[in-house]
Amino acid sequence: MKHYCLAIIVVFALILFVSHANAREDEKTLTEDQAKIMQEDLMKAMQKLKREIKIEVKVENGGSITGNVECKRTRYPEDVVVYIEKVGDNKYPAPEEHGILDQYNLTFVPHVIAVQKGTTIDFPNSDLVRHNVFSPPDCCMQFNLGTYDVGVVKHVTFDEAGEIPLLCNVHAEMSAFVLVLDNPYFSLTGRDGAFKIENVPPGTYKLSAWHEKLRTVTKDVTIVAGKTTSMDFQLNKRK
Repeated sequence: MKHYCLAIIVVFALILFVSHANAREDEKTLTEDQAKIMQEDLMKAMQKLKREIKIEVKVENGGSITGNVECKRTRYPEDVVVYIEKVGDNKYPAPEEHGILDQYNLTFVPHVIAVQKGTTIDFPNSDLVRHNVFSPPDCCMQFNLGTYDVGVVKHVTFDEAGEIPLLCNVHAEMSAFVLVLDNPYFSLTGRDGAFKIENVPPGTYKLSAWHEKLRTVTKDVTIVAGKTTSMDFQLNKRK
């Protein structure tokens, strides 16, 4: 009888162990599925949001600049901003359209946004947790939006040209960049590294390529009326 009871106890323990293991396996599978769905949603959000905010400029007999950027020690030559430093007096009306830099899956989306000076950027919190958005005190435009809840949208108007890093003091792994430019003649590369700047008045300009981790490169470029000028960049590590 004693051995019989012991056998029942052992069998019961085995049943509990298997049930617990299966439950943990189901939980693991569910977590992986959720992660996959969240990653897909993040990619959709990244594709949906605009990464360039600027006015449209129409120039009679304007020219274009096209080219490719190569980035050393980076997986893809994306998020490189190619821009003309000065066109005329650099006095252009600010865009009425707002930029959007969202917070989703503990990620700033998009990671880099290029905007013309005077642009207002909306900072919604579309995540499942509270977030904070601030720029460090040593950059050209310092601000701190504080910590705010899911569904809240805050706004900042960027009136100073320059590179502005963005951070979250709730989640140290989050980062993004706003590059504010003096005129609408800029282009942000995708994964293929290609860029195109159109409707440029004929003349000679300084054309620069910026990347958050690599050294900015500047070249002279001459625009001929009605023609397309090709210009490529190779960006290397900052010294």
